[in-house]
Amino acid sequence: MQGAVVVVESQKKDNPADSRSKCFQSGIPLSCIEVLGYTVIDRLLYNLRRLGLDSISVLADESVGDARAEVEQAAHRSVDFVKDVWSGAVQWLRRQAEEGVNTLLIVPASVYTEMEFADFLQFHQEQRRGLTRAVNRGNRFDIWAIDATRLRSEQDPLQLLKIGDERRDQYAEYFCPGYANRVERPADLRRLVTDTFNGMCRLRPQGVEVRGGVWMSDGADVHRGARIVSPAYIGRGSRIEEQCLVTRASNIESNCHVDYGTAIEDSSVLPNSYIGIGLDVAHAVVSGNCLSHLRHDVTLEISDPGVMRRNKILRKETIRAAAEVAAMGAV
Repeated sequence: MQGAVVVVESQKKDNPADSRSKCFQSGIPLSCIEVLGYTVIDRLLYNLRRLGLDSISVLADESVGDARAEVEQAAHRSVDFVKDVWSGAVQWLRRQAEEGVNTLLIVPASVYTEMEFADFLQFHQEQRRGLTRAVNRGNRFDIWAIDATRLRSEQDPLQLLKIGDERRDQYAEYFCPGYANRVERPADLRRLVTDTFNGMCRLRPQGVEVRGGVWMSDGADVHRGARIVSPAYIGRGSRIEEQCLVTRASNIESNCHVDYGTAIEDSSVLPNSYIGIGLDVAHAVVSGNCLSHLRHDVTLEISDPGVMRRNKILRKETIRAAAEVAAMGAV
């Protein structure tokens, strides 16, 4: 028997004195925010379900606070909120081992990877070390496979999962080929979008490719006087007004409104964001009234709702229904 636990850590914060810490004040983990129509955790859970595992659970840091509903909507399932996700993961592993599960996976939701989990598990079994860690291009991810026997033999399994690179003799390393991206900062979301448009990963936007390199999802409304330059993505229920320009691999996620004459260039506009009239948004990630400028490495909080603001959130049942349909076609 095999099982998996997905760990959703709270959003990493910068130095409190740094203006970047103000970004995305809703506290939603970036793995639970849509990118090209799906969340990172969406795609991860889809790939784990394909393995036919006997059990899959999701643990999230209780410090996400008011974002709990959004985390559950992103995962499309109930989520256990715990004080410390890694301690909670160890407790979950022990319970699963007691119920007869032989091999267990621990996967952080913050890593978008195209590794083949079936190959990872097979390698783990062949190594007979009891513990295996995934490695991609020299980067060691906290993606683990652990046997129940190894788990029971350790006095402190939590420390086992937090061992540093200097103790690599304690586990086997699985070198996973292909694309991987730690989604921990706004720039990581932006890189995931551009890498998709440039064909550097297998990820594909949700929706219909209305013409070469331009994807639109259900209910997207683009004024005939607006210009959408390939590659680009317009999410479900979003509206692009007259004289707007969306260009240079930009993505407008669900329920956004880009008002008259505004240009979006080399930027990502995250769900439920309004961008006002006649603006030029370039090299940035926008979430509600927060704009993170990637080249200048600074985040601004816009106080004028006529310039930028968070749109009214769609009704929860509408979001859930749309997400469940989207998850059926996730890659």
